[in-house]
Amino acid sequence: MGKDRYRRQILVKQFGLKGQKQLASKHAVLIGGGGLGSNSANILIRMGIGSIDIIDYDTIDRTNLHRTSVFSEKDIGKYKAIVLKERLQSVNTDVQVKAINKKITSKNIDSLLIHADVIVDGTDNIPLRLLINTIAIQQNIPWVYAGVYETVGMVMAILPKKTACFHCITQNIPIPKSKEIPVLGSLPATIAAIQCNETIKVLLGKQPAGLLIYDVWNQCFDKLDIQRNPNCPICGK
Repeated sequence: MGKDRYRRQILVKQFGLKGQKQLASKHAVLIGGGGLGSNSANILIRMGIGSIDIIDYDTIDRTNLHRTSVFSEKDIGKYKAIVLKERLQSVNTDVQVKAINKKITSKNIDSLLIHADVIVDGTDNIPLRLLINTIAIQQNIPWVYAGVYETVGMVMAILPKKTACFHCITQNIPIPKSKEIPVLGSLPATIAAIQCNETIKVLLGKQPAGLLIYDVWNQCFDKLDIQRNPNCPICGK
C-alpha cells in the first residue's frame, strides 16, 4: 500500500493510517454498474479498497452518460462491468478489480457473495434488492442500500441482526410506476459519495447512520433511525 497516495486521507482523524490499512484488507462486491454503481466503484477504488468485484450483465447505453463520469460515448454497447474494470484498474493498480459479467439470480447469488466483507448496492429494482437482503442476512454479510429517484436519493447500511433490514423499510421506499426511472444527472454521484462513506464506516466497524434521505434539488437532508421489525420474516425472531 503506497502511503503517499492516501496521505491527505490518512490525515483525517476519523480515518487515519489504521483505517487505511483496514480498508486495504477488505473485499467489496458491487452489484450494478450503472449511474450509481459506477460512481461508487470509482470512489471506493480511489480511496483504496483492497479488492472489489463488479457484477453487471448489462451494456452501456447513451442514457447512462448523463449520470456518470466513468463512461464515454466510445463505450456505448460495451459491457459495463468490463469497461469499469479496465477504466478503474488503471486508476489504482493496488486494488484488485474483477469484472463479473453475469445476471444475479437466486441460483448463483450465494457463490457470488461468499467472500464479501460488504455488498454495495448499485441496482435499480426492489425485487433484486430483496434477494440481496435475504442472502446477506443468511450469510451475515453487511450491505449498503442506495437508490435514486428524480431528485431524491436514499442510503442505508444494513448490519444483519443488528439494524433494520431492507425488508423492514420497504414500506418507506416509493415504487416507480414506470420502467424508466427519472434521475437528475447530479444525483447518483452525490448519493454514491454518501453510500461509500457508510460502506467504509461499516468496514471499519463503525456504527452506520441509519436511513439517509437527500433531496439535491431542495437541499434537504433527513436522517431516520429505523428500528428492526420484530415480526420481519427476514431478520425478525
